[in-house]
Amino acid sequence: MLFLQTGPELAQPAFRAMTTVCRAARSGLARPQRAMLAAAQRLVLETDLEVESLAPISPEELAQHLDDPAQALQLVRLMVAMSLADGPPSLEQVALLSSFASAAGVEEPSIDVVRHLAKGRLRRFRLAFLRHSHLRTYLRNTHRMMGGIRPMLRGALIARGAIAADAETAARYRALEQLPPDTLGHQFFEHYTAEGLAFPGEKGGFPVGALYHDFSHVLAGYDTSPEGEMKNAAFQAGFTRDANDFFVALFAIVIHTAGINLAPFPMPVLPGRIGQGSLALEVLHGLQRGAALKVDLSDGWDFWEYVELPIDIARERLGVPPPDTALLQAR
Repeated sequence: MLFLQTGPELAQPAFRAMTTVCRAARSGLARPQRAMLAAAQRLVLETDLEVESLAPISPEELAQHLDDPAQALQLVRLMVAMSLADGPPSLEQVALLSSFASAAGVEEPSIDVVRHLAKGRLRRFRLAFLRHSHLRTYLRNTHRMMGGIRPMLRGALIARGAIAADAETAARYRALEQLPPDTLGHQFFEHYTAEGLAFPGEKGGFPVGALYHDFSHVLAGYDTSPEGEMKNAAFQAGFTRDANDFFVALFAIVIHTAGINLAPFPMPVLPGRIGQGSLALEVLHGLQRGAALKVDLSDGWDFWEYVELPIDIARERLGVPPPDTALLQAR
């Protein structure tokens, strides 16, 4: 997923569009919306505009400033994310999103998906979201890595505790503990044990095709708290390069700040979470970091080729940039 900074000619019209959408929220221009607007100003627009001083903008006026399809798509996606800042979007917000996208010539499926949420059609929303979600990537990777349907189904039954654990598979992952402490593999082992996670081959173990998610946590340095999951999801969306890359970030936003649990197990939802501290800035920075990667970790990446490398070398080869501590501290 691209991460683009706007030029000076687009910055003010883009920010006016963002604030127009945010003002139409059910809660109005509240703290979560303001936090996301401030993050966009810092990292995308590179401006310092006063929200209250800006007039709304029409879709037609905005479209006059959009001559780059990639910039137009990013802007629409940012506005979709902002519409979920502290709960389901309002019908007015969805109408604005649709109008802005149409005028800019952008086809963004997430707008139709969140429209179900705005109308309170939760079942339709969940089904529509899942059609675009990264769960399909998990299944595709697992099928490829395990060598077909039968081993994949066996792995799923093991994870659910329906059949005996696969001690050989689990032992391969647990053996990563024996690698030097500074290696990616050992750090992965430490991440799993510290978080109390089951290894593949064990009851409750993550499917192997989804392990790039956990390697992302290790490579980016994000924990598994709700805040860490939001940052890691943005990081994943950044390095993902397919038509549904935006839904990777949206998955965590919907759960952790819009307050709608899309996961098949309980999650600590909290509407408006993204308005806390510098989280909005850190999430957007996670997207920026992920977009800098040289490799799409979700698309056939073989982590076994990297586990014996010192983690700093692994990060260098993959193109993982360090977090910009100066940016995050100067808020």
